[in-house]
Amino acid sequence: MTTTASVRSRMKRTAVAMLLCAATVTAFGQTRYLVDEPGVWKRWKPFSAIASARTERGATPAEVKAFEATLLELNAIVRRASGVATPRGYSVQTWGNLNGYRALVPGQPAGRSVPLAGGLTFGAFPIVEYERAGKTVREDTGETALLTFEVNELEPWLIGGQRPTEWEAVDTDAFMQPQPNGDAAGVPRYGDIAVLKKNPASVWVPMPIQGALDLVVTVRQTQLEERRQTVASQQRSYDLWKTPAKRAERMAGYKVVAATLPDGAKYLATVDKQEKEVETALAKEAGPDSSAAKDIRALEASLAELKTWLGELSGADRQAPACYATGGTTLRTRFRTGTSPDCQPLARPNRQFFNASAPRSAAQVVIIGQIARCFDHQPASTSPSGCAANRQLLQTLDKEAVLSLLK
Repeated sequence: MTTTASVRSRMKRTAVAMLLCAATVTAFGQTRYLVDEPGVWKRWKPFSAIASARTERGATPAEVKAFEATLLELNAIVRRASGVATPRGYSVQTWGNLNGYRALVPGQPAGRSVPLAGGLTFGAFPIVEYERAGKTVREDTGETALLTFEVNELEPWLIGGQRPTEWEAVDTDAFMQPQPNGDAAGVPRYGDIAVLKKNPASVWVPMPIQGALDLVVTVRQTQLEERRQTVASQQRSYDLWKTPAKRAERMAGYKVVAATLPDGAKYLATVDKQEKEVETALAKEAGPDSSAAKDIRALEASLAELKTWLGELSGADRQAPACYATGGTTLRTRFRTGTSPDCQPLARPNRQFFNASAPRSAAQVVIIGQIARCFDHQPASTSPSGCAANRQLLQTLDKEAVLSLLK
């Protein structure tokens, strides 16, 4: 089930468990995988279009129904793939969902103005038998490695690569652009995604160096404000500690404690030393050599450097495509313009990719994520389900039929 885009981002980037159903049934007896047993294609599950996703996309009931019909057309193509059309050793379950939508940055299109997006998920579940209460039980459910065809989804959680560390937790739809990575069963691959599209336009656009550095400025300013608040709080604590009223309050407390001790006088004799040690520690935290104060000076210097750098750039230079070199030792050697093998382009989703005249429910691009899980990392297994079936599906999928479906 898809919830908000932020929750989906976490869910989509979490590896799907590949323990299959053995983990849930071994308590009842030894599990036998029936690798030669004919399986079935199960009925399409009810379409998932939760209220928040419909609201975020401003989707009408008619549009939701039409989008499900689009996914069902894609499902029919998937079902015809010779590698999985007649399953053996597993059964197939497919289902669809409507994705939510979250505007991350100013100027991003409203959800109601973009095509509907969602996923068609293919699951090949192993057929197993086990003994329970003296009876043989057969199942074709449980867990498996899923393959999801995302339709019209161009958000960073799907198409984006890593982010520069300098951007930290700032809200942005920008990312390090995934690089061409051969193909996955004949589908062009970029990083860990495979992309099927007719539109010659790219699914992402370059990030100008101005925008890339502006994000660093935003992060640094936020950090600076936080450190200043920390220093101010430490100074208030120190000032309060030194007030006569607070000292009298503490001394009264020490006397209460002393009254409960066998040698209270000895304890009270140590109070002045404790007071001085605490005051020294508080003074250090509020002073110019505290870690927060040092951070403030470093952040102020960093912001000054950024402003100087931006001031050196001409209008044209500011719009030059940016790249990021993870091996750089300074901001200027990490954030650059131009092309270089060690500098990965920075990008954002191409919001102009879609044909605005096409119905919102029409498929315009299909993207498959987490390719590495089943195509790069193939653990030894005799099971025809899971990743094995996913590979068979993509290898025998009628790619031309999928492209013909796209508007």
